Amino acid sequence: MTFNNKTNNLEEPVNLDQVMDSLKKLDSRNKKLMHGMYIVYVVFALIYTGLLILNPDPELGLNRRLQGGMYVLIFSMSAIYFRYHFRKNKAVDYSAPVLEMLTAARNRHKLWTKGTVCFIIALVGLTDIVVTWAIIDDKFLADYSLIIKILLVQAVYFITMGISFLIGYITWRRKSMPLVHNLNRIIEELKKDEG
Repeated sequence: MTFNNKTNNLEEPVNLDQVMDSLKKLDSRNKKLMHGMYIVYVVFALIYTGLLILNPDPELGLNRRLQGGMYVLIFSMSAIYFRYHFRKNKAVDYSAPVLEMLTAARNRHKLWTKGTVCFIIALVGLTDIVVTWAIIDDKFLADYSLIIKILLVQAVYFITMGISFLIGYITWRRKSMPLVHNLNRIIEELKKDEG
């Protein structure tokens, strides 16, 4: 089945079968990725629980144990997030009514959703707090004042986060954006045909 977008004659018609093939491949890839990330974060949470919380070493002070607890919280939040998206991808029903299935697929592959934005803000904020605390608490930057330490940590942290987001955006733009664009075109045509 081919859909022709009448609003822009420069674009090629969208072939639903090709879009469905692309969608199934991307869903399968994402399902594997989400499951793998879930396992990685569960392992990290268990390792940090053992090393920084349950470790009986008397030299491991309260600050380090609290930081370890925050790392375990971060890894656990990430594991839950990836587990949720793994289950969401696993439960995809390609036999649902076409418009409903395509709308769900578009929403699944959009760059930003409300839940993703909330998760990223919480994760980046919590990670920033614990990383800053750990580095300030360490002897690594002992020659600098507290303000300089905080500013250095923030600069490095947010440059790293910026680069990470840029890599994620470029990956999404290359792999998912064309699919989302084609899904939008098909959904628009189906809604016109229904209305």
